[in-house]
Amino acid sequence: MGKKRVAQRAKPAYSAPKQMMAALEKLRNKPVIITFHSLGDTDAVASALALAAELGPKAVIAPADRTNSESRRLMSWEMKKFISFETARAKFPDAKIILLDANDPSILPQFGGRAAACRPFILIDHHSVSRASVRAKTEWVEPESSSACELVADLIIHPSSEQARWLILGILSDSAHLMRADANTFAALSRLIPLSSQSYEQLLNELRHPNNATCRAAVLEGLRQCTWKLQGERLLASAIVSSHESHVADALISAGADVAVAGTSDKKGARISARVRASLADEMDLPAIMRETGRALGGMGGGHPGAAGASGPRGERLEDAIGLALRLCAKVKV
Repeated sequence: MGKKRVAQRAKPAYSAPKQMMAALEKLRNKPVIITFHSLGDTDAVASALALAAELGPKAVIAPADRTNSESRRLMSWEMKKFISFETARAKFPDAKIILLDANDPSILPQFGGRAAACRPFILIDHHSVSRASVRAKTEWVEPESSSACELVADLIIHPSSEQARWLILGILSDSAHLMRADANTFAALSRLIPLSSQSYEQLLNELRHPNNATCRAAVLEGLRQCTWKLQGERLLASAIVSSHESHVADALISAGADVAVAGTSDKKGARISARVRASLADEMDLPAIMRETGRALGGMGGGHPGAAGASGPRGERLEDAIGLALRLCAKVKV
């Protein structure tokens, strides 16, 4: 007889902690600075916009630096009101800080080397935390969530049509168009879609705008440079590329890999993105594997069960770090 299949563990439903709801209520209509990680993506920008609208006109959004191309394409008009983090701190020195969608200090330059008074008051994130993470007085960290927008949606009781649009875009983007979704994700969307002024099809078409030529070229480069090996019935693939490593890792999974690790390096260091097929995500602690990989780069790592990453200043160690990640993934018995 063959091996008995083990049913995948159902992911538990979750809801916003009461202490988080209470903390946000105290900040309503008061000076607040909302920020997120470097190169803010659609999830980070959309969750910030929705939360700022909920807290009132005194809430300002202050990115760490520039945002990515997809978020600018989808929400360029709204971004005109963003101000730099330095300007926000100078203009509102007593404002509480809310950090969204990140806790890794390597992608939070606005908190680097600052006094404790600049630390976040609230953290809302869907990436696992480690000892090196930026922490806050009140936190809601839910690594099983597909996106920060999914969490923020649970914090807004009566979202407007505009808030619903932002949150849907963020959820769809960070869940890879629902490839990394679970019951909580669909529950959030089922509540938000009827409130949006656009249909689900219209919103999805906005996101499906083709990636720019540079991104598509990087994906093709990754497929051409890919190396792979079979570990039992498991296919592990890796690639070193010049940019867009996260898109390359996604493409390797779509092409048939069970585990994909893609990395890039430059004068600032190295970055690695890792993905695992959904059927393996519950059995393989990918965030822990990326934390160890990040240490090999002189930095840190973390993420979600199905999608995680690592980064650090030791760019010359990129190839060895990718090899380490693959060995750690191969050791997991499923």
